[in-house]
Amino acid sequence: MRKSLLVCLIALVWLSGTARAAPAVAAQRPSAELGKPFDLYARGPYRASVPRPESILGYEIGSRETTYWEQDRVVRAIADAAPDRVRIVPYGTSVEGRPLRIAVVSAPENLVRLDEIRAKIGRLADPRGLSETDGAEIARTTPVVVWINQNIHGDESTSFESAMPLLYNLAASEEPRMLELLASCVVVVNPSFNPDGHERFAVYHNSIGSFDPNPDAIEHEQPWVMHGRFNHYRFDLNRDHLVVSQPEVRQQVAEYLRWNPQVYVDQHGEVDQYFFPPVALPINENLDVALQQRWLDVFGRGNAAAFDRQGWDYFTRKTFDFLYPGYTDTWSALNGAIGMTYETDGGGNLGFAWRRDDGTVVTLRDGVAHHLVAALATLETASANREAKLKDYVAFRRASLDEGRTGTMKRVVLEPGRDPGRAARLAATLRRMGVEVGVATSAFSSAAAHDYAEGAGSEGTRRRFDAGVYVVDLSQPQGRLARAILEVEATLNAEFVKAEIEKRERNERRGKNT
Repeated sequence: MRKSLLVCLIALVWLSGTARAAPAVAAQRPSAELGKPFDLYARGPYRASVPRPESILGYEIGSRETTYWEQDRVVRAIADAAPDRVRIVPYGTSVEGRPLRIAVVSAPENLVRLDEIRAKIGRLADPRGLSETDGAEIARTTPVVVWINQNIHGDESTSFESAMPLLYNLAASEEPRMLELLASCVVVVNPSFNPDGHERFAVYHNSIGSFDPNPDAIEHEQPWVMHGRFNHYRFDLNRDHLVVSQPEVRQQVAEYLRWNPQVYVDQHGEVDQYFFPPVALPINENLDVALQQRWLDVFGRGNAAAFDRQGWDYFTRKTFDFLYPGYTDTWSALNGAIGMTYETDGGGNLGFAWRRDDGTVVTLRDGVAHHLVAALATLETASANREAKLKDYVAFRRASLDEGRTGTMKRVVLEPGRDPGRAARLAATLRRMGVEVGVATSAFSSAAAHDYAEGAGSEGTRRRFDAGVYVVDLSQPQGRLARAILEVEATLNAEFVKAEIEKRERNERRGKNT
């Protein structure tokens, strides 16, 4: 009996593998076979001189996975054809040698004064010495900086694909509303945060893709060795903003701090329904939680209106919290931006086609369309709230200064101790994030020092510190970020804690295995 069952299982696995195997060309099946595709180019008229991505790729977006160098040709061709609106800015190299770059897009009158705009935003980012009058004037006259980040997880390929039609629409559209957006926004598009992971996934996925929506189809599986979520070192880059250990993250953080965006969107995938904020609790308490929630609601409603016009479903306030400072959205929020994660429903591990529980099929092309609409809706909302967002940005940075002066924890001293190298590495990590870390040039004493493990709530004692210790004064523009990283224990939202305790007690009353 056991032998017979084993033979049947082997036959089943063999037959299943045979049925699902397909040549690479199967991945080029037009998405129209699975329903009428969304028009990615509905913001015309368009400038004829700017090439559409498909004219360069030679295939329809969503019909296969685009490789890094194919995308690079598209990005550079669009930039070359629209130099008045688009500037490619290199900022580093991936572990495997692929160039890291951003595309900066704005109205021609903004692009010619880009250095001036960055300098003005830099004054808002460090408001020490900035008068209220000057700050208000900068907010009144300066574009808002919106950063759209793509493909931090290499196998979440939908955002990688959507970067191309997004860039084309921004560079080529002559629609009056699009021109208004470009006049009021400087848009930073990172087409691929993690090109090495994406390349592993794209090559593998193109080799086995078959547009089979069956969740058991082979195109929905990745062998671990081919797993594209991670970078070359198989590290999750969306967990690295706390320690900044990976080359891609270090280089992107340095570039981020050159632009100091007020809105930061990290486009991900894949879930059964599209997600955008408002977020689930808890929210990091080092933020102005009420203000953060208000802005997340504003942008969420803007996205919801755009999705409602298309009849697309989505969800909010579930699954994706806002606590850990190592996520890109929370990290950027602790820098003063409105940081947001968008999760699309199609592509990546869901394959070229995926049958959901309700029987509907979502495709890679659908996921591209959803990310494109969400990105453009975000720009609409940022444009409509440009001055208010800039004012709140400088207010956030001022609050970091004030809280450092008046808060219970005012500064953190890092003593080299028996391992000076570790203390130096921590200081270097903080500095990479723009946190100011000083070095004591002479010995000094504090009358209210607290042992780190006991926290600021313990009784303070007089303590002498030697020259050479590192000092992080929290009264600085990056004070909230520094506190989130260095605090002994994160404070959890009381409403969240209450709800979690109630759920646990309810489950305990129901009993095990219920």
